[in-house]
Amino acid sequence: MEQYFVKEIINSNKFTIDETETFKHVAKVMRHKAGDVVYLVDPSEKLYAATIEKIDLDNNNILTKVSLVDRPSTEMPVKVTIACSLSKKDKIEWITQKSTELGATTIIFFDSKYSIMKWKQNVVAKKLDRLQEIAKNAAQQSKRRIIPQVIYVNKLQDLLNYKVEANLVAYEESAKQGEISLLAQTLNQDPKSVLCAFGPEGGFAPDEIDFLNQADFASVGLGPRIMRAETAPMYFLSVLSYKYELTVK
Repeated sequence: MEQYFVKEIINSNKFTIDETETFKHVAKVMRHKAGDVVYLVDPSEKLYAATIEKIDLDNNNILTKVSLVDRPSTEMPVKVTIACSLSKKDKIEWITQKSTELGATTIIFFDSKYSIMKWKQNVVAKKLDRLQEIAKNAAQQSKRRIIPQVIYVNKLQDLLNYKVEANLVAYEESAKQGEISLLAQTLNQDPKSVLCAFGPEGGFAPDEIDFLNQADFASVGLGPRIMRAETAPMYFLSVLSYKYELTVK
């Protein structure tokens, strides 16, 4: 069954779907009819089964009868922020989609010394709108209860505004030197929120690592292999999923 996010709180057993994109997808793309069931998630993160009663093509809305679904949340018990240096357009979109599927709460992109892509200020809003839509679609597909927020900061220093309980930076030199325990040690403290920063294809400059370390970002290795810029965040999120969702406590 498809799942859609709605912007209004559902507070009765009737709900009208009238957001343009959702209406088009339900009525015209999927061609649903009266009696079909879709799932809706409202801003309170509650999940509802919505039985279609009437599709009004003239007024572009769908009347549904809704009932609360008692199903465990699909959200990770830890809030995860992924902060990635700018990469090529297709990689940025891929990171947004896959990070959403793997449970990220917030996705930040930032400019750094070795970034091969630069965003002019006049295109930032358009790019963020595109990435936010990708995150929304990925969240619906993966049956999440929230849509991750996608943010852009134009310099590394601004990343400090988003610090959380545990702040990390993935550094390939740590991996080369065989550092394998600091990430595990950090997660074993069971922080409620984690942020990890990832460099571009060329990695972080040494002075950028020094800056982050002085700001209490711990440098961690991600295993013995050196990964691509777009692979490292996915590895990190998978580690968190294993730690918080798959390990029997």
